[in-house]
Amino acid sequence: MFIHELYFYYISLKTEFVDIDTYREWLNKAFLDDNNKEDILLELQFCTDNIEKTIELIKIHLYNRQNSVDYHAVMKMIISELKEQYKNKTMLYQLTKKLYNIWTMFPENISSEKPFIILNSIDDPWSWNDEERVEQGIEKLIKYYD
Repeated sequence: MFIHELYFYYISLKTEFVDIDTYREWLNKAFLDDNNKEDILLELQFCTDNIEKTIELIKIHLYNRQNSVDYHAVMKMIISELKEQYKNKTMLYQLTKKLYNIWTMFPENISSEKPFIILNSIDDPWSWNDEERVEQGIEKLIKYYD
């Protein structure tokens, strides 16, 4: 599960989908977990105040592990976070832009499949000021794995 979580935080930090405190909380739990023997955790602990260095370290760590990532597990984590952010329905425009940016972070062969492809067009209805369609798209994504 660790590699999927790491990938989630990589794309989430890079796109500002989650804040640094949420990441730090996860990192502290992962670091203290006796079952987690990943060397990168110590390195990440040392650079929590430098988000750019954090992102670069995670990117390097993931480079040779792309085939190990369960992208559907990552998407479920994105949807879980989306549910929380969508509850108050404020800043929907920014939220949909972040979701589009997340879509660009997936490998091409993954980003063209469902449900990932939904992220590609989730902000399209803003072009014609259709907030209702934006909400429908978000709700469709949220319910995808139900």
